[in-house]
Amino acid sequence: MWLKLGDTEVINLDYISSIKKSPNKPSIEIIYHDLTNVKALNFPGEEERDKAFSAILENLSRMRLFFQ
Repeated sequence: MWLKLGDTEVINLDYISSIKKSPNKPSIEIIYHDLTNVKALNFPGEEERDKAFSAILENLSRMRLFFQ
């Protein structure tokens, strides 16, 4: 399953362990199953990061409902 993040970012959810907001800076961390590969999506501020994170959660919820 693929998830589109923005205009150019696409990730394969089959390899993702977790997606979370970074506590130290305005970014979203995508952690892969091997736990050593972490991708950070940086944002100019916390408001933009929180808006993007909410959109990701909403899209994942919609996908879950679609497959039920």
